[in-house]
Amino acid sequence: MKKTHLLFVLLLTSFYGFAQKDIETTTKKNEISSNLFDLVVAGSFNVNYERYLEKNQSLFIGATFFDTYAYYDTGYIKDSDAISLKAAYVIYFSKKKDHAGFYFYPQAKLRTGTVTVEDYYYYDYISDTNVEEEYTYDVDGFSLGFGIGHKWVFNDTFTLGINGEIARNLGSIDDDYLDNVEPRFGINFGIRF
Repeated sequence: MKKTHLLFVLLLTSFYGFAQKDIETTTKKNEISSNLFDLVVAGSFNVNYERYLEKNQSLFIGATFFDTYAYYDTGYIKDSDAISLKAAYVIYFSKKKDHAGFYFYPQAKLRTGTVTVEDYYYYDYISDTNVEEEYTYDVDGFSLGFGIGHKWVFNDTFTLGINGEIARNLGSIDDDYLDNVEPRFGINFGIRF
């Protein structure tokens, strides 16, 4: 009987010890990353900073230069002076990984600037010239939304993540060309420090 109690106490202690070590914590509390998908597809340059908090949560702040609205006209963009700032609160769902695995985040984004696209192109045979017409639209606005994604960590230093997000523009876009719902995607590469 005493052996059974001793065995039970040892098993309980070992399970308690494992439960305390579910998440292997790292001393690294920061991450800098960039969305490579936006860089290749839309020509936007993105820099993100993520500060790790306790309980597998983090604060996220990102800035995007030469931004676009969703992926409208990505093949026809001639110029973009748009800049956006995004803030998010990231919640990781893994019980075994430290700030990695599947995650969810609510977000807020503020964007200002204009995007110029090649709207119409034709060859004028009378004047023997190429005629190119441009269209410029304003992407100023504030939006709220959410996203989901997954992050992998390599050597406790490098991160690779994929995500998708959707946001609703709460500003007054007075352009029939743009939709009020903006989808975005990301393939992010980062470094923890």
